[in-house]
Amino acid sequence: MSSRLSASRSSSKLPPAMRVDRSTTGGRSLVQPRLARPLSWLGWGASLAIFLIPVVLLLGSFIYQRVAAKPELQVQVTDAYSSAPLAGATVTIGSQQLVTDAEGMVRAPALAEPIGITVAAAGHEAITAQIGGPHGGAWTAPLRPNTLSGTLTDAASGAPIVGAKLSLINDQGAWATGVTAADGAYRFDNVPANARLVVESDAYGRVEQPVGQKTALSLPLKSTVVTGTVADASGKPIAEARITAANGSAATVSGPDGAFRLEGGNDVGELLISAPGFETAKASVTANRQVAASLQPRKIRAVYANMGVLSTPDRLNELIRIADTTEINAIVVDVKQDTIYYDTQVPFFKDLSGVVTPVFEPKQLLDELHAHNLYVIARMVVFKDPIVAEQRPDLAVKDENTGQSWRDNNGAAWVNAFDEELWRANADLGAELTRLGFDEVQYDYIRFPSDGNLKTSDFGHDYTEANRRAAITGAVKAGADAIHAAGGEFSLDLFPIIALEGNDQGIGQTLQDLTPLADYISLMIYPSHFERGNIPVDGHPNDFPSETVTYTLQKAEELMPGTIEKMRPWLQDFTYPVEGFSAYGPAQVRAQIDAAEAQGVSGWLLWNAAGEFHVDALKPSS
Repeated sequence: MSSRLSASRSSSKLPPAMRVDRSTTGGRSLVQPRLARPLSWLGWGASLAIFLIPVVLLLGSFIYQRVAAKPELQVQVTDAYSSAPLAGATVTIGSQQLVTDAEGMVRAPALAEPIGITVAAAGHEAITAQIGGPHGGAWTAPLRPNTLSGTLTDAASGAPIVGAKLSLINDQGAWATGVTAADGAYRFDNVPANARLVVESDAYGRVEQPVGQKTALSLPLKSTVVTGTVADASGKPIAEARITAANGSAATVSGPDGAFRLEGGNDVGELLISAPGFETAKASVTANRQVAASLQPRKIRAVYANMGVLSTPDRLNELIRIADTTEINAIVVDVKQDTIYYDTQVPFFKDLSGVVTPVFEPKQLLDELHAHNLYVIARMVVFKDPIVAEQRPDLAVKDENTGQSWRDNNGAAWVNAFDEELWRANADLGAELTRLGFDEVQYDYIRFPSDGNLKTSDFGHDYTEANRRAAITGAVKAGADAIHAAGGEFSLDLFPIIALEGNDQGIGQTLQDLTPLADYISLMIYPSHFERGNIPVDGHPNDFPSETVTYTLQKAEELMPGTIEKMRPWLQDFTYPVEGFSAYGPAQVRAQIDAAEAQGVSGWLLWNAAGEFHVDALKPSS
């Protein structure tokens, strides 16, 4: 509050003019005419007295009024924005309460000593100060208006917008919220300084306006709704297609008839439309805000590149050669496993020592792979994160016996999947990978640990199936939201046993929870990793590659009907190094591929930890 204090002096009136009694006798004045002769000493003194008496009387009157008059305190209350006087404002001086007149003024006797004063007016922010002094003064009290009202209307029709969510925010965050009434009107009291009005509506998106010195703010809003249909090349509707604003401001899915309605977007000029088994399409939003999208089929057939392949040009070139000459059209690239293989700018990981160990430059790598028409998947390990666990023990699973980090059978520490800071950090990494140009981000080890003495593990929460599932689902949703908003595809690597048993197997994964959140589910169907009796075959599943894949995918479809096109399994292209297990070569690899394709999956991925594959198992490029 700014104030101005100045001395206020009372205006004294001059004393009445000396009156001369002009009553006459015979019309003659009693004042004698001036004699034309020198004054005597007595005559001169009398004349001086006649002159001084009025002066003395005037001076006496002035001195009397100056001594008798009391200094006055004046307060004028004004609107801080318009400087207009505020009538009816309340001015409280100590225990005395005054109300301003039409000019916004109150007057009171001067104060002998400083005292507290409070000034308040309807629709304005009250102020309190310390004023006073023995000589009175004039004080101006500018009050900041703190109300905001207005109406939201449709820019095209002028109709009121009902039920739009409103928020007042400032640098400290949300201040107040509300919704528009039936006539589109709203009002906020106690509006903070430097506030911004945020409007959010399904049909009109998100609009933010600074309030500034406004007390009235009405907005005509343009509809941001986009409607349309999604179909395949033959015109058959595609259900559950994902429609995303290219700027990430809104997303939705198509219904059983392929129709969609995208709401809540902001400045939506282009859509990304995708569905499992199809190429992602881009569609411009025209003036009528309707889109009819036709998607082309796509089956992903990928090999895997680990850090050793990525850091050795000849080995990477060999995978590219395989893709150029066979049916392979995609590559899974390791980006995070213990360490991160490129120079990430995500603060959580960047700030931890030893986590970032660049092996490749993303743009250079992606330019090369995309030049060969390869679909590039970024594989990132999520919760088996030993270096993060060592650097941030507060985020690690604890050993209740030692109080230190719990470790699995290989001596590796795990981060705690219950911690939401980890959810956000990995989601940020996934979004960054998408913005760098990766076509898809794949979460691996998105689970609680399965190997080791879990009896001594302390997760800081009740380790129930419900809690485990909620944590993994929360982490997956955070990743899906961030990656989809950035315009990418999202997939999950999951244990196949969850498809056979239907529960979380102690690790937090279920198809029921996670399939709806991902674009693709990659069950790791490695026959050598099954146990005898897991599938109905006469022997160990390792000896029945085709049957193992078929049975697992059928169980997944039974558990989650209508989602077979989301299935894109990892298949085994390696020999399990245990005595008694039969070797895997081109025939076993091809048997798995044929079995997966027969079930209607949207593709498959070949796993070999060394990045070496049986090319003879693959069909030549067409």
